Amino acid sequence: MKKYISDLLWFEIKNEIPEKKAGPGRPEYDNRKTFEGILYVLDCAIPWSMMPIEFGNYKTIHGKYMRWQRSGMFYRLFNRAKRYYHNKKGFKNWFAFDTTSKKAPFASFGGKNPTDRARNGIKYAVMVDRRGAPMQADIFPANVHDSKTFLGALKKMKKSKKVRIIAADSAFDSKLLRSASKEKNFALIASTNVRRKKGSHKYYAPCRYIIEQFFGILSWFRGIKTCWAKTKESALGFLHLACTLRIYRLAGILR
Repeated sequence: MKKYISDLLWFEIKNEIPEKKAGPGRPEYDNRKTFEGILYVLDCAIPWSMMPIEFGNYKTIHGKYMRWQRSGMFYRLFNRAKRYYHNKKGFKNWFAFDTTSKKAPFASFGGKNPTDRARNGIKYAVMVDRRGAPMQADIFPANVHDSKTFLGALKKMKKSKKVRIIAADSAFDSKLLRSASKEKNFALIASTNVRRKKGSHKYYAPCRYIIEQFFGILSWFRGIKTCWAKTKESALGFLHLACTLRIYRLAGILR
């Protein structure tokens, strides 16, 4: 995992890690080794109990992962990475939004996946910029309509004085979503939904391959290619961590 935990990356993230409050008991286990162990699970999709002993006791690593996630640390890391990226790359006025469904055999927060014989599943809803850097990322049950995931991401985006573009597929071709986008000064450019507009000219939103490419890259992290988590809290921490690593790679910290 040295490629992920370089000194430069550790310098960026270490201040976001909550410190253990002073008190009786054993000293806190090394945070850097803990982070390496979490990345190993994210990369390899192994059960926590099969983590190599070189990272430490798996119960300690898993316990700290859940404590960090409950403190909001992984979401803070995601936002910190976005700020670093914006300082490096500047303002962006073009985005793409889409969802991808994943198997989630143990997820208590999942839903019947209509694309997988109604088996339990989830969907990742992600917004990326023109370079493929994730700007928003969330998790929903697989049976939630894409339009609801779009509205959730839109609420988290700040309103800008400049008009920005969101490219999306035909699932987002609706007046409701265009109206909601306009309130945040976004222009929603969605492919034509021929089922709603029969006989109309087919239009395909340009450059949507960028979001599809991102989903392919996201699958490099085997820990989220299939969702093995039981709770949304646990799964969301891994998703935000994977997005953080992708942003830092695009910003030049990771090679």
